[in-house]
Amino acid sequence: YEPGTAESVSCGTGEFFRIEALQEVYNLGFDVNNAHVQPTGKYHYHGVPKLLVEAYASDDDLKHVGFAADGYLIYYSRSGAYQPSYLLSKTLRTGENCVASGPNPRIFNLAGTLPDGTYTSDWQYKEEIGDLDQCNGTSIDGQYVYIITDGYPYIPRCLNGEFTHISKGSPPPPRGPRPRGRP
Repeated sequence: YEPGTAESVSCGTGEFFRIEALQEVYNLGFDVNNAHVQPTGKYHYHGVPKLLVEAYASDDDLKHVGFAADGYLIYYSRSGAYQPSYLLSKTLRTGENCVASGPNPRIFNLAGTLPDGTYTSDWQYKEEIGDLDQCNGTSIDGQYVYIITDGYPYIPRCLNGEFTHISKGSPPPPRGPRPRGRP
């Protein structure tokens, strides 16, 4: 799972905007699983891994779909029972003479436009509006877990547990209090 993208917008007036993976302005070439292959050959998800969720068909609401680098489980809730705590900013964007990375660059202005989810900075965390913390996690039956959601931030943007740098090919080391089984 990888929340960020390499794509961005830089403006002549100094603003920098990271392009969100799951948005409707820029086509970043994702498949049905909200995933793609990087030039390095690494396949990774930016959102709900739909076919993985379907592969584990059962009546359970929570589907175990992975592990975070800190060792905690990552789940998807089929019912949407766990709501993220992010909303779109209402502050107009700034930025003139902007250029997006990638092929076919063109100059455009973002000044005065409303946030619509295209850029990471369009989103704000508001603890009181959802069930999940800033990392899209929560405690279920006394165990901390991350939840993949259908809405922003889709997948965890940060980690709450401890972890160390992982070299290529190494599985994530268990750190901190580990979850005990499925919720």
